[in-house]
Amino acid sequence: MMSPLKSAGRTASEKYLARLCEKSFLRLWSYANLYRDQGQRGKGDGKELCDLLVLFGSDIIIFSDKSCHLTESGDDFVDWRRWFRRAIQKSANQAFGAEKWIREHPNRIYLDPACTQPFPLRFPSPDQCRIHRVVVARNASRRSREFFGRTGSGSLMLNSGVVCEGHLARPFTIGLIAPTKGYVHVLDDSTLDVILGELDTITDFTAYLTKKESLIMSNRLVIAAGEEELLAYYLTHGENGEHDFIFDEHTDAIWFDENSWVTTKTDARYVAKKNADRVSYLWDMLIETYHQHFLDGTLLEGSNLVITDHEIGLRIMASEPRLSRRHLVQALGDVMERAPPGKAMARTVMSRDRSGVAYVFLIVPPDDGTHDEYRKLRRSMLWAYCLVARLHNPKLKYVVGIGAEPMNEPEHSYDLLCFDTSHWAPALEAEAQRLHDQGILRRPTLTHHRTLEYPE
Repeated sequence: MMSPLKSAGRTASEKYLARLCEKSFLRLWSYANLYRDQGQRGKGDGKELCDLLVLFGSDIIIFSDKSCHLTESGDDFVDWRRWFRRAIQKSANQAFGAEKWIREHPNRIYLDPACTQPFPLRFPSPDQCRIHRVVVARNASRRSREFFGRTGSGSLMLNSGVVCEGHLARPFTIGLIAPTKGYVHVLDDSTLDVILGELDTITDFTAYLTKKESLIMSNRLVIAAGEEELLAYYLTHGENGEHDFIFDEHTDAIWFDENSWVTTKTDARYVAKKNADRVSYLWDMLIETYHQHFLDGTLLEGSNLVITDHEIGLRIMASEPRLSRRHLVQALGDVMERAPPGKAMARTVMSRDRSGVAYVFLIVPPDDGTHDEYRKLRRSMLWAYCLVARLHNPKLKYVVGIGAEPMNEPEHSYDLLCFDTSHWAPALEAEAQRLHDQGILRRPTLTHHRTLEYPE
């Protein structure tokens, strides 16, 4: 598999956005500067679709990035109107245009302006896709700070009562830009880093966008001193194990005050959470490393797959939010440490956030053979353990297996496989039962999610 000819962004702000999104959403699902084929292929006349697109299963995030100069005429209202039209309104129109093209012509999207490199992933059908529109508008922070007389970040104010052309009379305030077309999220210089830094998995990010949109589009007046103040409330409230905006249904107006974010990020529990999350980035590293081996053609097995098949197992792993990744890495590390000398050890871990998904962690000590022989043996064992895990849990839709050496080995390699149980058949059932009778997962160790997001 040759690496797709991906753009790294053209302008400095686009390059920064591309790096930030690849870090948060990972390279396989994040693409800068896509183009639409206008019908004359091979003539290099592809038109830009959007500045950056994230495609992850049914979720599509369209980013439109503008770094426009804010004039200094001495009149805040005049300067704001000019900047709003160029930096926000124009970007929103680009996002709506990209959405329309994706729904109508998903097979005519390319990585290059000559339209020779097709977009590698498969778009969902229009009735299944969830579109999130994000405008990144830069260079207004200082003026926003001065206009509102603040000492903070200078993020744009949010006010759901400001609609369409009403923005022109409300400097440095964002409401409903084009509500009949759909909600548009607007991030600025400061809130881009804050939001993507905190919600740095596709699941965490899209969950926030969806719940924020529901709040803003409700029949209530919602005002926030800045996007980060919304985030502060969201991260510290929720129900049923999920963050959310929880308010009494009879509440007509909601105000998110300034400095909520400053208070949140200095809280001891928040600091403990960030420290606890550090280990979770090993999960990101596993996904990125495996994908790079796929691009380089250096996988022991699987390098010959088309990218859409290769993507499935990694997408399941990447669908886990940050808290679940922390738990999964801790569980994997625990098995690697507990594996008895000279013996294989396995553990089945149920996903907290993905119904019907389980992970099988198999630790196999190296033998006296070559490394390639050892890897082939470990991979065949991993497949057997995944089959038996499905035998024990008939409701599973996917079983993702990860094989590794014990923790005390000087070097580590990882095997990854994804078993789609929709292909389960009587022959597989019989084989799984035979393997179980031979001793595989005879007394399975099953782990459920018990990790506290905010450690005491």
